[in-house]
Amino acid sequence: MLETVDFYREILDNLYDGIFFVDTDGRITYWNNGSANLTGYKATDVLGRNYCDIFKPLDKNGNNLCEIGTCPIRRVLESAHLTEVEAYVCHKEGHLLPISIRIAPVREVELQLVVAVEIHSSNSPRYAMRQRLEELQEMAMHDPLTGIANRRFVEISLAARLEELKRYGFPFAVLFTDIDNFKQINDTYGHTVGDRILKMVSASLAHSLRSFDVIGRWGGEEFVTLLVNVKHENLFGLSDRLRKLVEKSMLTLENGETVGATVSIGATVAEMGDTTSTLIERADKLMFESKRRGRNQVSLELREG
Repeated sequence: MLETVDFYREILDNLYDGIFFVDTDGRITYWNNGSANLTGYKATDVLGRNYCDIFKPLDKNGNNLCEIGTCPIRRVLESAHLTEVEAYVCHKEGHLLPISIRIAPVREVELQLVVAVEIHSSNSPRYAMRQRLEELQEMAMHDPLTGIANRRFVEISLAARLEELKRYGFPFAVLFTDIDNFKQINDTYGHTVGDRILKMVSASLAHSLRSFDVIGRWGGEEFVTLLVNVKHENLFGLSDRLRKLVEKSMLTLENGETVGATVSIGATVAEMGDTTSTLIERADKLMFESKRRGRNQVSLELREG
């Protein structure tokens, strides 16, 4: 019987993005290679531990699913009905990862009820983003540290969006984002941790965007995001959602200490007559307004009416 179990687990290791089993106490009892590749956690990191403690699953608004009583895995354990949910989980490197979760009640050999959880990103921008990053690498337009677009690519994309605005009236917005107190993070933990924080923040931001939006590293700890087809009345909600998701991200160091980061954001909608310089300058000034108001804020220009 044990050989049969090993046989099926070998299949799970090779056929699925991510599969893991959870017992009635919420402890992880099985963890396949796909789960390790997707989340950064090896089986030795998670076996016997509660999945909520590891992943801290969030809904699309940044609410902790385990804390607000809507835990999808607990719901399946109690009802024995299959369910599916979209959520964010915490990657080992700290950034938030958008995933689709399919949860089903099953029974192992000892007839103990466990839950099988399939995790994948086919319904998120992951695959489109991977293809885009491969193209960026070929074009030498990606940032080597964070893996997102570099300043040159953002400038090219910005010029293209401005031309679309001029010709067809297609609206778009620009976000200028700066990591708060980044020098203090470098001074306290060293530049290696600082680099990991840069990668954590950029990944949380990039994974929270649509596949046709653009985010790039502008320089240092600054990022510029282009949100396509966004109007002024929707801009604060979209920008503040990104801010909250970065705030929820957390990097765990080798000694067990956790390091988080927040961002200040300046957001503006492109207008007829704007240039790359005027747009970036306006968003940059709004970002500094967020710093002035205490950091970890979003600032937009005021509009009458």
